[in-house]
Amino acid sequence: MGNNAVFRVHGLRKSFGHIEVLGGVSLDLHASEVTVLMGANGAGKSTLVKIISGVYERGGGTMSLAGNDFAPQDFALQDFAPNTPAEAIRAGVVTVHQNINDGVVADLDVATNLTLDRLSGSGAPTLFNPGRVRREAKAVADRMGLAIDLKARISDLSLADRQMVAIARAMAHQPKVLILDEPTSSLS
Repeated sequence: MGNNAVFRVHGLRKSFGHIEVLGGVSLDLHASEVTVLMGANGAGKSTLVKIISGVYERGGGTMSLAGNDFAPQDFALQDFAPNTPAEAIRAGVVTVHQNINDGVVADLDVATNLTLDRLSGSGAPTLFNPGRVRREAKAVADRMGLAIDLKARISDLSLADRQMVAIARAMAHQPKVLILDEPTSSLS
C-alpha cells in the first residue's frame, strides 16, 4: 500500500452480534484510479461500503481521507434518516448504493433530487428557491449528459432512469471518492 492514498482503510472490523462480517480489511484508494472490490454474496462488500459512507458504525480499525482521520457519524441518525450519509458526502465520499431507493426520493421530481442535498449545504431538508433548483438541476443534467425531463417525478421513471439520476446526483458533488455499490443490480 502506497503512502499517497487519497482514502485509506486499515484493519477495519465489523460484527453483527457474534458474527464477524469484516475481519481486518485494509485498502488504499488513489486519485484517478478505479478500484474494484470483488467477492461472493455475503462476503462483506456492502457492509464495508456502508461503514465508509457512515451508514454503519465500524467495530475497529481506522479510515483516513487525504491523510486526515475519517469517521462519519451518521449511523446515529438511523432512527429517523436511514441511509443518509450526509457527513461522508460533505467530506467528499459519495456512494451510489445498490438499492435504487437509497439514492433518490421517489415522491420528488428529478430537478429536486439532483439538487436536494447540494443546495441545502448541510444535507438536511430545506426550502429552496424553485428557480435556483431548476438552474442547478439543469447544470448538473447538462454536465452529466442526463437526458431526462427534470420535471418528471422519480416514481414515474424507469428503474434505469432512476439509477441514472442517483449517479448524476452523486457526481454533482464532485466527490474525492465515488463508491458504486453494484449500481446496476436492480436493473435486471
